[in-house]
Amino acid sequence: MPELPEVETVRRLLESSVVGRVVRSASLSGLALREPVARSLPRRLAGRRIARVRRHGKYLLIDLDSDLTLLSHLGMSGKWTFHTAPPAAEPKHVHARVAFEDGAALWFEDPRRFGLLRLVPTARLARDPALRDLGPDPIAAPPAPEGLLELARGARVSIKNFLLDQRRLAGIGNIYASEILFRANVDPRRAAGWLREPEWRAVAREIASVLGESIRRMGTTFSMYRNPRGEPGAFAEELRVYDRAGEPCRTCGTPIRRIVQGQRSTFFCPRCQGPGGRPGARPAAPAATRPASGRNRPRNEPGSGNSRHARSRKGFRRVRQP
Repeated sequence: MPELPEVETVRRLLESSVVGRVVRSASLSGLALREPVARSLPRRLAGRRIARVRRHGKYLLIDLDSDLTLLSHLGMSGKWTFHTAPPAAEPKHVHARVAFEDGAALWFEDPRRFGLLRLVPTARLARDPALRDLGPDPIAAPPAPEGLLELARGARVSIKNFLLDQRRLAGIGNIYASEILFRANVDPRRAAGWLREPEWRAVAREIASVLGESIRRMGTTFSMYRNPRGEPGAFAEELRVYDRAGEPCRTCGTPIRRIVQGQRSTFFCPRCQGPGGRPGARPAAPAATRPASGRNRPRNEPGSGNSRHARSRKGFRRVRQP
């Protein structure tokens, strides 16, 4: 499932492509996504101007005039594609088509149909079921160490699962949680309520650093996600532990371990993040990096290439016309 950096990449590219355009018409495939798409959506979109594109966690918020917002989630395989003119060949899994008055078009494709499209009055967004229980966005509102310490007070859940809890922080997923904790030298198995203030300072620092760096590199690609130039997101080259089970730690040489927490793989270095490490210290940057592979994922885990739950790192791509 695309995480915060991938969705932020989509947001930025939509912002530069569709803001200011007026919707001439819209149509739907008629197939349900994670929930049925309202049949009234095309009628309510017609004649609206796109005012801005925002994001909260993994959700896109496409604001229209007249106090309406198109709420969108990419699910596991969704993507928005922008076309300056109708393409010669139409993909198989287009579930929403938005035609603009200037001839351009915006399509939502989703082969696995776990995405979300819902038109919501902008004033009611905070009460929408998809958003109302989400915690703060760690890019829009970077967490302070003191705030994280207080938020985790008494929590028995592991720090890894604490970071994945969207009610506490919205947008961090499995890849970035493992990377954040490695760079903060924090054992992912530790109870969040047991971390001390220096460790929370390191975690807060690395949340900003890891997410920010991945956004600058347009996210992480394992299979299908591509940027507008048709290139994969480049952050996979910077992964220190994720999907590297059995390979040497790029800091100390110890084999990376994989464990399962909450039915998801966790990758960590037993030495850098264990009792012999220096909690809160930033590991040295690796001398060289290489893209991670998918061979170490379990067959039935979300993100494995040979499972029905395979992660699809799709996002936004601009379609060039002949």
